[in-house]
Amino acid sequence: MKLMMNENHAICTKLERLIDEWCERRCLKPLFYILRDYPLCSELVHGWVVLLESLNAIKNFCHHELTLSERELLLEIIDSTKRKIQECK
Repeated sequence: MKLMMNENHAICTKLERLIDEWCERRCLKPLFYILRDYPLCSELVHGWVVLLESLNAIKNFCHHELTLSERELLLEIIDSTKRKIQECK
């Protein structure tokens, strides 16, 4: 259980870092996608699936607005979220 909480914390910490960077740059399109589904309303599988959909939308529709480091961090978060969903099933 503690490992799961650490993983949740790691995902949220990375995501909050991205959100802070987008706010500083006033990068509105990625913020539009992520803020409708974060913070998680539920840590059940559905909450993670909804978050993953938002992350993928950012990857697909906002790619050109992100810096290289933001794209790399986003892909890391997407991978972690996919693993999280698999664990919840």
